[in-house]
Amino acid sequence: MDPFGGFVQRRWLWFALPAAVVAVFAFSPDVVAAFGLVPAVAVLVAVGSGGAVWRLRVSVRNRAAASEDGFGGWLPLPTDHDHDHDRRIDFAAETGRLRRVARRAAAFVFVWMALAGAGVADLVLLDQAADELLATGARTTGEVVSVQTFSRGEMTFEVRFGSRTAKIDRDSQISYTVGERVTVIYDRDDPDRVRTPVEENKSQFLVTLGYVLLVAGSLGTLFAVLAAVGWRGRARAVAATGWRNATVDIVRVFARNGRSLRRPPPEIHVRFREGTGIVLKAMSSTHGANALADFTDRLAWVGGWGRHMVVLFPNGPRRPGPYAVPAFALSLRTEGGGRR
Repeated sequence: MDPFGGFVQRRWLWFALPAAVVAVFAFSPDVVAAFGLVPAVAVLVAVGSGGAVWRLRVSVRNRAAASEDGFGGWLPLPTDHDHDHDRRIDFAAETGRLRRVARRAAAFVFVWMALAGAGVADLVLLDQAADELLATGARTTGEVVSVQTFSRGEMTFEVRFGSRTAKIDRDSQISYTVGERVTVIYDRDDPDRVRTPVEENKSQFLVTLGYVLLVAGSLGTLFAVLAAVGWRGRARAVAATGWRNATVDIVRVFARNGRSLRRPPPEIHVRFREGTGIVLKAMSSTHGANALADFTDRLAWVGGWGRHMVVLFPNGPRRPGPYAVPAFALSLRTEGGGRR
């Protein structure tokens, strides 16, 4: 039994996580060196690059195989009835819309990259400000007047210098005690800016914000790239195959995860007019099928092949008009397949 509810079976995960780790650590080479992570990062880069090349070769091989048998493993031969059921749908325009979805996903890549860049800029500016204060600030001797230690090991101490007191957040492993003498470095024009030769005393809020932006932006960039590549592949596949008229059942699938049931994307059981069928799995997407779950005998059109398939519904769950759901085939098309 998989204790992670199928999470580890998602092949993209094994490439996504290494790529995310590399993206985050790429901006912090000093952290990588300090923790001896250079060999690990090198291995992750090699694994990620090899995985990308392997997936590209598989995609090219699948496309060649699909073209040779006329996509018959997933779709029946096209007929004159495929586009007759709903004259309001411009199927050529819907195929073009898939390309626009891919371009929109690609645009989000730059949005997430900008977010990650903002996190990097925040951390770099904080480092520069701390270094500048160390180089140009006035120095005096202060006395530790209070120390506060938190449950996770963080420490804040208050130091008095002259007629002023200031709080300093510890970012080293040094322990401070009340009455201890320390060198205080402060900005003559802004005495509230204080540090010691060891403690940079950066704003913890801004440091946390920088890392949150960096991690969120890196992961967002990764998932946006995956979405853009996926939609581009589906757009190309549908452009090659066209659309086939079908009747579908959207079957909700529950997976037990500890004491609760999580709701993964549903299965889409497809029945074509000539008696064959295929079972597809909807993909996690902003164009998901969960809102359509438990619909039966629903009119739809199917295009693409293998892991690049799309189910087009006449209307979406929240607004009228064609609605495309990304999916991949769980098996090849069979006689009588696609039935609940």
